[in-house]
Formats: sequence, structure tokens, C-alpha cells
Amino acid sequence: MGRSDGSWAQAMSRKHIVEEEIFTHEYLWRSSSALAELVDANHHLIIPALATTVMAFEAFVNFCGSILLPEQWANEREEFRGQGVDGKLAAIAKQLPMFEFCKGHEPYQSINRLLAFRDFVAHGKVHASTYETQWRDDGRHFRWEHRWDSYLSPDAVAKARCDVRSFCQQLVVAMREESDHLHLLHDAFEGPLASGSGHGAA
Repeated sequence: MGRSDGSWAQAMSRKHIVEEEIFTHEYLWRSSSALAELVDANHHLIIPALATTVMAFEAFVNFCGSILLPEQWANEREEFRGQGVDGKLAAIAKQLPMFEFCKGHEPYQSINRLLAFRDFVAHGKVHASTYETQWRDDGRHFRWEHRWDSYLSPDAVAKARCDVRSFCQQLVVAMREESDHLHLLHDAFEGPLASGSGHGAA
């Protein structure tokens, strides 16, 4: 049996249009924070702590780009092919008179090193080396040095997170002058994981 006109109208009135945003950078930053708290006790967590930190940074850059340049970010992989994060930040900086993007200065100089760390961790190649040394019976003629050695300490994790937060906070302040997006009411990486709103369907 079909619905009466009244029950059909009631069912239709329950339909809503929902708009939601899930903020990937917030999730990644919280993952980084959880790992950073454990690196003193377990040094194997340093690599994932740094990796999630740099991923949170990249996700934050994409968040900013999607607000300021939605058309470009709708196809950001093609739009910024071969330009990396530097290209994205340069495009964002053009929209932000209050923001100065200085690649060769701190804190971005340190973040650039962190991006390099991400690259050789993500691609996971064997790190091979050849060198001349003196034989020692205790085996100390082996160096066991890796490109990432300078990153692998709890202090390096703390510095990386401090530099990323500082740079992103500068972006937040500049973004507030150009956008009224509600997530910008929060300081960098201190916002909610998601937001949403809904209204009845027409």
C-alpha cells in the first residue's frame, strides 16, 4: 500500500542537506602529538612522530590553499605538479599581503629539511655507502651512518613540531585577514577535528 500524502510529506521533511569538513591536518597533528610523548621511552617512534608532523604541515598548507584558491586546489596535483610544497606556499603567499614566505629563513628552513626527511623516508631506498677506515677488532670500523641520523632524537622531534606550529600560526594570522572560515578562529592545530551544518532539503 502506498503512503498517504501526509506521511510522504512528513518523510520528505526529514531529508537534510549536510555540509561537513574533516580537517586532516588536525588528525595528523594529534597523531604526531601522541607519538611525540612516547619518543623518550621508545626511539623507534621518532620516525613516525616526524613523519606525521611533516604530513600535518602539508595537510595544513592544503587546508589554506583550499580556502584561498579553491579552483586551483580542486585539481592541486596537476596544478602544482613538480612544484612541491614550495610552489603551493608561493601561490598562497600571493593571496596574503600580511604573510611573507621566506624559504631561506627560520622556521621554514628547518621545515624544508623536514620535507627532505619525508622524501627519503617515504621512498625507502637502501642507504649504501663506501668509505676507507682502519680495521678494529671490536668492530668499530663500521660507522652505520644514515642520512636521517641528525633527525633521530627526541629533541629533533620537539624542534620540528615547534617550527611547524610557529610557521603555521603565522599563516593562520595572515589568513584571518583574507577569510572568515570558522576554523581560522582557532590557532594552528588547536581546532576541532571536523565541523558540519545541515538544513532541510527543498
